[in-house]
Amino acid sequence: MLLPLNDNIIKKGFCFGCFEATIDATSRLRLNNIIVAALQEHNISSLWRYPDPTGKRFILCPPEHRPTYLKLAQKHLSQSMESEEALRLFIFSGTEAYIDAQGRISILKCCLKNAEIKPPRRVVILGVSLWFEVMAQ
Repeated sequence: MLLPLNDNIIKKGFCFGCFEATIDATSRLRLNNIIVAALQEHNISSLWRYPDPTGKRFILCPPEHRPTYLKLAQKHLSQSMESEEALRLFIFSGTEAYIDAQGRISILKCCLKNAEIKPPRRVVILGVSLWFEVMAQ
């Protein structure tokens, strides 16, 4: 289900919901067909991948939503993390990846390590407003 967001801040909506998916032996996450359709509807062909130091998960967000996610995460992390270096590592560790024709995206080793996921593995994808949180099932 797509919900409208404030157009002054974010130009495109995003998904809400809980989805099951699989990370294959080559560390590619196969996105649910509903997620792929929603991303295509909004002309989103790539996602930014981040390990999330606040929990055993990693984040996927459209590149244009990256500044909003980083601002919210940085505010939360600066209050809860002791190390400024760890905060910098989190902020600069994300990279962009394109969604292939089969609806797959490669996942960084640092994301898998942070989420304690060893492929192949079933995962849960939670749509949280402007991004997805991916964690082991």
